[in-house]
Amino acid sequence: MSADLPDLVQGILPGVVNVSSTTVVNYQVYGMDDFMRMWGIPQERKQTSLGSGFIIDKDGFILTNNHVVDRATEVVVTLYDKRQFRAKIIGKDQKMDIALIQIRDKDHHVPDALQPVPLADSDKVRIAESVFAVGNPFGLQHTVTAGIISAKNRTIGQGPFDNFLQTDAAINPGNSGGPLFNSKAEVIGVNTMIYSNVQQSAGVGFAIPINEAKVLLSDLKRYGRVPRPWLGILGERMTPQLKQYYNLPSATGVLVYNLVESGPALKDGLERGDIIMSVDGIDTNEPNDIERALSKHKPNETAKLKFRRGTKTQDLQIHLEELPRLDNLPAGII
Repeated sequence: MSADLPDLVQGILPGVVNVSSTTVVNYQVYGMDDFMRMWGIPQERKQTSLGSGFIIDKDGFILTNNHVVDRATEVVVTLYDKRQFRAKIIGKDQKMDIALIQIRDKDHHVPDALQPVPLADSDKVRIAESVFAVGNPFGLQHTVTAGIISAKNRTIGQGPFDNFLQTDAAINPGNSGGPLFNSKAEVIGVNTMIYSNVQQSAGVGFAIPINEAKVLLSDLKRYGRVPRPWLGILGERMTPQLKQYYNLPSATGVLVYNLVESGPALKDGLERGDIIMSVDGIDTNEPNDIERALSKHKPNETAKLKFRRGTKTQDLQIHLEELPRLDNLPAGII
């Protein structure tokens, strides 16, 4: 790490913020409502969580993790100079775990003297290059830790868009949503999670590459979400065991074992037992492969599927629709 690291850190600290979110949780107990009301026992409680974020422009927009503000009824941002502002959640994306919030003062004006941090090109990040993280671990504001990039393109089973930067810079609870900087004090990633059996730094932390967050910004500002297409299927990776059990023709691809009623796939003719071999010419051996291929499309576009039904390989044009924003969708739906 450069000898002038203290100067670099001093320049970017005002752009890193503390994010405190409050969520109202209903503690209703079946059959005990009348009793709790009689004795004045509150059935709602407030839970507060702490995270980090960073200012990306002078309009007061701040990037953080979705899990820091998800379901929050109130979000408060504390700046480096101790000023506090309420934040509005502009948009969230659960699949990428990114959220965009914005601060305003009590007169609904942009606060004075905001200092955004510069965003780098994370595609240029190299393994073993020096990095440092800034955040609020355990509520300790503006803590700096240093290390290197341990690995790139790391998949850890968190979702279809796993593509993490791995670092040994200490990241702990409270760092979530904070920036990971390169040696030029430019943000290369959004610190998101740790790998540890004791819920504290074990020298293995993960950050979302900042380029992946950048491409979401326009949708988050415009729609408050990232409109993602779906097929409306539940799929499972084919295995030799499944091939033998169901007497199927292929041990590769993704087996369609259920379809959502009125979903795009069912409307366009896909059936249970079909095996999806590729989407737009991209081989699909895991359900996540399908979701990554679909992410290159917008809702209302068309995707080309190659699938096997019985002993025949067929092509099918699927007219994509937007993934419904429903809480009762089955887990693993594509």
